[in-house]
Amino acid sequence: MPYATVNGIRAHYETHGAGDPVLLISGLGGPGVGWLFQVRDLSPRYQVITFDNRGVGETDMPRELRYATGELAEDARALLDHLNVKRAHVIGASMGGTVAMELAIRYPASVRSLTLCCTWAEGDGRFLRTIESWRALAPQLSLEDRFRHLLFPWLYSPTFLGDSARVADASQACARLSVSHQGRRDRAARPGLVEWNGTRLRELGKLRAPALVLVGRDDVLTPPSSHGGWPPSSPMPSSRSFPAGTPFSSRRCRASTARSSPFSPG
Repeated sequence: MPYATVNGIRAHYETHGAGDPVLLISGLGGPGVGWLFQVRDLSPRYQVITFDNRGVGETDMPRELRYATGELAEDARALLDHLNVKRAHVIGASMGGTVAMELAIRYPASVRSLTLCCTWAEGDGRFLRTIESWRALAPQLSLEDRFRHLLFPWLYSPTFLGDSARVADASQACARLSVSHQGRRDRAARPGLVEWNGTRLRELGKLRAPALVLVGRDDVLTPPSSHGGWPPSSPMPSSRSFPAGTPFSSRRCRASTARSSPFSPG
């Protein structure tokens, strides 16, 4: 299992395939293994890089329990340096999309294209209050109940939520995959993503890398009407929508995420 030292922490990463590099950045609390279907679709043509953000999966949790979006972007850049990757196509999901945008703002020459999935540049009041409610209530619940009662209703489509058996199975699976410091790592990252919200609109408008925004038609956190939170004063990138909620969790949507990227051949 490969590791790299990035900004003083030991980070777990994996690479698959060969060709132009593609960096996949996960959302809040999500390990790199969550990109399984994109890795499958992209690795025959590209060098696909996945990793666990700080405090997630096999990557170390620093002592300071407060991660800024900029720190996560610097971790991603340090990993690219470790792998001697000068430029990469970057795909970010949810919070990973904010990290991808921050990476492109700080190091525009390092980002060949951006694919932003179910993410935001400026979330609205509902989005901010939802994040705050997660922070307040999550410590009071077991891992399984946290997923079932707190997170899933905001993240998944009505079709999925209407199937009690699927919800129960998914809640149990997520709880099994989580580790004991799940709550600590999520509370560490959430303040950073709230503080980043809406602060980089002007800089985003200056980006020149090809970009694609992907949204779920059933997404209530970052709905299609917000165009993924892209600043309205900036030229809108290409966008596509899928019949899904925030996680783009279905096999078809995850595969489509890979095929829809601005660098994909079709």
